Formats: sequence, structure tokens, C-alpha cells
Amino acid sequence: MRNPRKETLAFIAVTLAVSWTMGVLFIMGGETREDVWLMRWMMCVPGIVGLGCSWFFRREAPSAVGFAFPGWKWWFLGLALPLAYGAVITPLAYAIRFATGDASFITYQPELLKGPFGVTGLATVPVMILLFWAMTVTWWLAAASVRWRWVEKLGAKLPERWRWLRYGLAALVWAPVVGFGVPSELGEEVGWRGTLVRWWMHRPALAAAITMPVWAAFHLPLIFSKAQRGHVGQNVTFLLSIAVAAVVFAQLYMASRSIWPPALFHISWNLINPQLFGSVYNGRPGLFGGQVWVFNGEGVFGLLLHGLVAVWLFRHWRRSARSAQNAVIPESSASPA
Repeated sequence: MRNPRKETLAFIAVTLAVSWTMGVLFIMGGETREDVWLMRWMMCVPGIVGLGCSWFFRREAPSAVGFAFPGWKWWFLGLALPLAYGAVITPLAYAIRFATGDASFITYQPELLKGPFGVTGLATVPVMILLFWAMTVTWWLAAASVRWRWVEKLGAKLPERWRWLRYGLAALVWAPVVGFGVPSELGEEVGWRGTLVRWWMHRPALAAAITMPVWAAFHLPLIFSKAQRGHVGQNVTFLLSIAVAAVVFAQLYMASRSIWPPALFHISWNLINPQLFGSVYNGRPGLFGGQVWVFNGEGVFGLLLHGLVAVWLFRHWRRSARSAQNAVIPESSASPA
């Protein structure tokens, strides 16, 4: 008999044990550029464990997480959400600067940005975003091939003795997905949303609530990194912002029934937020400097914005649950025939 609580605890325990071990090794190794690959693989741990648990406990194939293309609305939403957050954070930060008279609260510093192809300054931001969007075509091809069964249809047209070539066709479709480097953000989403949220999505509020502390705990080793250790207020805010952001990611997955929108939101966020507001992970400067840990999307402002969306979503789920209950007429109150 299936025991979802036992399955959930097993997934969480294995994921955190393995990822924390890798995080400790990264920090003990000096956090060198050569060790960054360890952190990228650490991000893949939830997905690897999730796929393993789904098969072990439920005999579910990897496709169960939802690899099909969800439609352009969800695709563009995943890409554009970080820009929407940036469009709110920037004027809000300048409003606080104006109200307090503190010119150092947020400063415009395009001269610190350096991008590909020798691009520097403000032009770095649109170049990086457009380059990233172009690279997501490889993800779209993989998603489209699942939705419209390109590999299966082409494989079916091959002679019987050449049917094995369909595995090569599948490799041609999916290999470019790894062309991003280690597909870390996708790996995380396969675990947190494609596994954990999916197992509990019949109870949306509970599904989101479960992932909140777990996703924050997954990031726990990072507060001991060189850039973050010792900054207690910053670290607490960082972990809380991750926790409330989990609610938004959960809704993206449950509403689209696809892993791609939260994965696109995740990888786009990891590019755009530090480009605009600096990196809380390594201290790399962004387009805006100053009190970065306050106005960063993974700082106080991120906590507030994600928190407001999370509160709205929880209220929405509660209202939906009540409406569903009210729509059911108890048998005991039904009139006899």
C-alpha cells in the first residue's frame, strides 16, 4: 500500500543528506572556480533522487514529471517573471532612497558590468538576456518533441532493423539541453516541483507548504560560503526569501502541469536577478549597487514580493477548497426520492 508520507520523508532525507555533503565539500575545497562544477551537480541532486524515488516507490517513468511543451503562455511567463520582479524592485528601491535621502541605498553602476563578446556597461544586461533566451530554444525543442512525439513518429517510419536509431534521435534532441552546462536548475525543478509538489498537488496548499522549508534547507550550506558567512540578518532573510519563493514555483508547476515554466523561471532568475541587483552568492556586482542584501530579489525585497504573492496564493487555494466543499451536497441532507 502506498504511503505518501514515507515516500516524501525518504525523498527529503536522501536529497538533503547528499546535497549538504556536496555543499560542505565545496566550502572545504576553498570555493574555487574549479569546484563550481560540484555546486552545479549539487543542484541536480533533487532531480536525480526524485526520479529514483518515483520509480522505486511508484514505478513512475521520468515522463511523469511533465516534460511536454505547455504552450507559449506558460513558456514566456517563466522567462519574463524575473523581469517583472526587477521592474517592481528598481523603482521601489529608488523611492526608498528618495524618501530617506540616503544616496548610497541604491546606486547605478553600469561601468562594473562585463559580458560576452567584449560587451561592457549597460549593454551587458540585454545582451545576456537575449543570449539566454536564444539558448532556451534547445529546451523548447526537447519539450516540443515530447508533446508532439517527434522521436516516436520518426522512429516508427524506420525499417524494423533500424528502429534502434530512435535512441540516437532522442539523444540528438536532449543532448543540447545539457549544452547549457550541467542542467542544474532543471535538475532542481524535477525534484522539488516535478516530484515533491506533484505527489501532493491534489492538495495545493499542502504541496507548496511542504516545499517551503525543504527548499530553504537545501540552500543552507550557502550561508557558510565566503560571501555570506557571518551576515546573520542577510542569511535569515535569504533563507526566508527562498522559502516563500517556493510557493510561486509550486503554482507555476501545478497550473501549467509542466516542469518547464518553473525551470525557465529558475534559470532566468539566476541570470537576471544578479545581473540587475548583484549576486548574494559570490558578491559579484550588478547593474545596481548599494544595500544589495535589502533590495535584491533574494533579500528583503524578494522576501516581501514573493511573500505577498504567496499569501495571495494560499488564500486562493483556501477559497477554492471551501468552494469545492460547498458544491458537494452531503447525502444525509438530500431529500428522499
